Amino acid sequence: MTTPVRRVAAALILGAALVTAGCGTTEAGRAATVDGKVITETDVQTARTQINTTFPAANLTTSQVLGRLIAAPVILSIAERQGTPVSESIAQTTYTTQPDYNGEKPEAPTLEVLRAELALQQFQQSQTQVPVSEFQKLKVVVNPRYGRFDPASALVTEQTPDWIKPAAAKQ
Repeated sequence: MTTPVRRVAAALILGAALVTAGCGTTEAGRAATVDGKVITETDVQTARTQINTTFPAANLTTSQVLGRLIAAPVILSIAERQGTPVSESIAQTTYTTQPDYNGEKPEAPTLEVLRAELALQQFQQSQTQVPVSEFQKLKVVVNPRYGRFDPASALVTEQTPDWIKPAAAKQ
């Protein structure tokens, strides 16, 4: 190899290393980070698939599942403080007794979403509101592909990036 070819090869290797270091493990596979806890894209996809299979009427999007995973710890904490905790075993029993249950064991993210949903049902029956301030305390970083977390609604709202402009209406 000649010296100019070696320099070009070295520059390409260095450039590739810098590029991959900048977008490597810090964001790869993360759907969101909540107070330092990572929610992976796999968690979101697993929960979405399992819930939509077992509860077909739910028809949740990935953004909806992510919002529920972000909000779940707050909701479950409030339920526990009120003396009405929702255990993993209750969620598992609810899941496995559904008519559309296919025999697949529910994964942890699926049970987390279901536990929060069951707690919210208890809140509705007791006419309890989850204070927005509880969600505002969270430090949430959402992968932009899912949208952004709205503490007022405790949902991940899908967003169109600034660089995408709507097409002009045809006349």
